[in-house]
Amino acid sequence: MEDADLSIEKGETITIMGGSGKGKTVFLKLLLGVLKADKGHIYFHGKDIGEMKEKNVVSMRRHIGMLFQGAALFDSLSVAENVAYPLREHFDYDD
Repeated sequence: MEDADLSIEKGETITIMGGSGKGKTVFLKLLLGVLKADKGHIYFHGKDIGEMKEKNVVSMRRHIGMLFQGAALFDSLSVAENVAYPLREHFDYDD
């Protein structure tokens, strides 16, 4: 990917789609701070994740939900319940 520019607002849901080998997984790993960008910056709540301490990156990840292709899901739960599952585990959400 080159010269990408994206803003995701609070509460907004996005989908990353594309062919095999087009950079989707790398893009998501950059957003999560798993990989460091070669150039440019990625901000979460105004903070450059490339400059964050690991404990802050881990805390940031608790606010982001994602599902990878072929990911194991709970077949007894709906898609929405599967996506919400980690939120319920990390936060005090009833619904």
